[in-house]
Amino acid sequence: PKPSIDWPSTSGGSAGPALVPARIMEGSATASSSSSAPPAAKRQRRTSEDGAAKAAASASKAPEVEAAAAAEGAAEAEGDEDAALNFSESSESEMPDDDDSSDDSEDDAPRNRIGNVPLSWYDDEDHVGYDLAGEKIMRTITGGEIDALLESKDNPNAWRTIKDHKNQREIVLTDTDLEIIRRLRKRMYPSKQTDVTEMPEFDNPEAAIHPVYGDNPPKRRFIPSKWERMKVKRLVSLLKEGKIRPPPPPKPEVWDLWADEAPQRRRAPRPLPAPKMALPGHAESYNPPSEYLMTEEEKKTFEEQDESERTVTHVPEKYDALRRVPAYKEFIQERFKRCLDLYLVPRALRQKMNIDPASLLPKLPSPKDLRPFPTHVSVSYEGHRGMIRGVSVDSSGQWLATVSADNTMIIWEVASGRPFRSMKFKSTATAVAWNPKYLLLAVAADDAIFFVDPGLEDITFKAPAEATEESATKEVNVQSLLTFKTSTNAALELDADGNPVADGAKARAVRWANIEKDDPLYACGCRLKIPTDGDVTQLVWHTKGNYCAAVSPKANAPSNQCIIHALLQQKSMRPFSKLKGGQVQSCAFHPNKPHFIVATQKSVRLYDLQKQTPLKQLVSGAKWISSISVHSTGDHVVVGSYDRRLIWFDLDFGNKPYKSLQYHDRAVRSVAFHPGKYPLLAAASDDATVSILHAKVYSDLLQSPMIVPVKRLRDHAVHQGFGVLSCVWHPHQPWLFTVGADHRVYLWA
Repeated sequence: PKPSIDWPSTSGGSAGPALVPARIMEGSATASSSSSAPPAAKRQRRTSEDGAAKAAASASKAPEVEAAAAAEGAAEAEGDEDAALNFSESSESEMPDDDDSSDDSEDDAPRNRIGNVPLSWYDDEDHVGYDLAGEKIMRTITGGEIDALLESKDNPNAWRTIKDHKNQREIVLTDTDLEIIRRLRKRMYPSKQTDVTEMPEFDNPEAAIHPVYGDNPPKRRFIPSKWERMKVKRLVSLLKEGKIRPPPPPKPEVWDLWADEAPQRRRAPRPLPAPKMALPGHAESYNPPSEYLMTEEEKKTFEEQDESERTVTHVPEKYDALRRVPAYKEFIQERFKRCLDLYLVPRALRQKMNIDPASLLPKLPSPKDLRPFPTHVSVSYEGHRGMIRGVSVDSSGQWLATVSADNTMIIWEVASGRPFRSMKFKSTATAVAWNPKYLLLAVAADDAIFFVDPGLEDITFKAPAEATEESATKEVNVQSLLTFKTSTNAALELDADGNPVADGAKARAVRWANIEKDDPLYACGCRLKIPTDGDVTQLVWHTKGNYCAAVSPKANAPSNQCIIHALLQQKSMRPFSKLKGGQVQSCAFHPNKPHFIVATQKSVRLYDLQKQTPLKQLVSGAKWISSISVHSTGDHVVVGSYDRRLIWFDLDFGNKPYKSLQYHDRAVRSVAFHPGKYPLLAAASDDATVSILHAKVYSDLLQSPMIVPVKRLRDHAVHQGFGVLSCVWHPHQPWLFTVGADHRVYLWA
C-alpha cells in the first residue's frame, strides 16, 4: 500500500494545494503547446486539462468523474498507465467544450474568505472562517495520525487524497495531476508536448528580443581574450611592486565595560522660527505727516522703479478718518508672496559669537592727538575763469603758481592771496612746477615746455653737484641758467650709424629753443622752450634742481611719453623706448637715491638711472593709475587710481601692496605726501573732497606704518563731472593747496 499524502494548507490564504497542480498543468501545457500546435489543438488540449482539474475538484458531485476515478484506479492496479490517461482524456472529451479556464470554476474558488488571517486564530473555535455569503465554515476534517492510518487501510485512494484544512474539503488527485507532479519533481517540463527545439515565431517583429540566425559561432569566442590577459598581467605587476595593497582589516570594536553611561546621541537642531516682517512706519499710516507724502515727480519715479528697488511698498496717502480708508488692492498678492517666502526661502542655523564689535576694530588714536593737520579754508585765491589743471609752490613757501584752462598762469603770494604776476598763452596750460633750488618755473602750454624766470628776487645759489667742473667753481644765478647754449644744441641728433636724424615729431621733443626778445612771452619771463609730442600732464623736478621730467601720455611716439630734461646741460634724454603696461601716467624721482619711478596704467616700475637697469615692478591691482607720490624717506610709495583707491607700497617688503584704502566715491585724481617733517598724506578726488590721513612711518622696520584718516575737506564743488584736480603741500607748514574744476584755489590751514 502507498502512504497517504496529507498536505496542510498554509496560513497565506491560498486556494488550496489541490488547485496548484491543475493550474501548473494549465499554464505549462498551454505555454508549451502554444508555439507548435494549431489554435484548435491548443483549445482542445486546454479544455481537456481544465476538465481534469474540474473533475478532481468535484469528484463527489459528478457521476462521470466518479466513473473516471474508478476506471483510473482499476487501470493503475493493472499497471496500465496509458489506459488510465487515455480514459481520462476520453472522459474529459465528453464534457462540454468551453474556453473557460480552471480559474473560473466555482468549485476551485476558495470557500474561506478570511484572507491572510492565520488559521491558528481559529484553533479554539468550531469553525475555520467564513464563506462568501458570510456563513461559518464548520470544522469537518478531524482526526489524528491513527485515523489517517486506518483511513489509508480502508480507502484505496487515500494515498492520492489531499486535505484542504482552510476550505475544509478533501481533494483526490487524478493521474494527470500525479504525472505533472512527478515530472516537476524530476525537473522536467510539466507536459510531454513541450517542444524546446524550435524557436517561437513572433507575430510582432518589433517585440522580438532574441536574434534568429543559423551562423556558426566565431573563433574568437573559444580563444582567451588578449586584453583580459594584458589587464591581468598589469594587475599582477602592480601587486608585485606593492602599488596595490589589500584593504586593511577592520579595526576591532572595543567596548568600555566599565563605562557609566552610553554615548549620548546627537540631538536634532531645534525648529527655526520664521523671520518676522518689518513693523510698519509712518509711511504706512492712514494719516501720515506731510513730509512722507509724495509729489507728482516722486510718484512718477516710484511707478517707474522696479519692485526690488522701492523703499516703500505703496504710495502714502492721507485720510481724515480710518473708516474712509479703502481696501488695499495688493493685500492678497502680498500675503501670497509672504507665504512663498516662508515656504521657499531656505533657512540656516547660524552660530552667533558673543564678540564685542568694538574689539574687532583696530585701536586708532583720536584725531585730536594727531594734530596739526588742515581743517578749514584759510585763503581763497580768485582770478581764474576756467578749470584749474595744476598747482605748485616754491621751496620757500612764499609763492604759488597755478595753470588753468583759460590759457593763463598766475603766480600768487601765499600769505595774502594777491596775484603777483599773470602770463597768457595761446592754448590751455596743463602743468606747472617750481624748481626746488632756483627761483624759476617750468610751464607746459602751447605744445611746449617753457622755462620761466618770474623775476621775483635776485638771489644767487651755488651750483649743484651735477654741474660741470667749470661751473661748480662759480656762483650760478637764474639768468645764466636760462641762457640758451648755442654750442650744445647746434649738433643734430645722430642715429646708430652716425647719420643725422630727420627733424620729426620724435626729434622735436628733445630740441631746445631760445625765446626771441620780440616774442610777447619773453616779456613775461619765458627764456627757453622745448616742443612736446602731445599735451604734458605732469612736470616733476629732481630735488637738486637740475633735472625735470615731463609726462605726455598721448604722445605719438612711445619714447616721448616720458622725457627727462637737464637744465644745466640743456639736453634731453628719453630713458624708455617703449614701456609695457600701457601709457605712462605719472613719474617721480627718488628723494635720496638715483632712482626713477614710473607709473603706467596698471603697474609701477622702479629704475636705476646710473646703471640704467630696472630694479623692481610693483603690482598695483588697479585698473587705471592716475598719480604717484614718494615718501620723504624714499621707502614708501602711494598710488592713486581712477577706481577710487589709494594703494600703499612698502619698497622694502615686496612688490605687492601693503595697504589698499578706499575713502572716495569717485576717481582719485592726485595724491601727495608732505615733503617736510609732518606725517601727512592728502588724496584729491572727483567727488569734490580731499581726504587727509595721518601717515606716520617709523624707522624701525619691525613696526608697521600708522595710517589714520583724520579729516575730510569738502568746500570744492563738482563741475562738469570733475572735482578736485590737484593738491600740493606747503614745504614747511601743515598747509594744503587744492585746485578744482570749479575755478577755485584754496589754502587749507
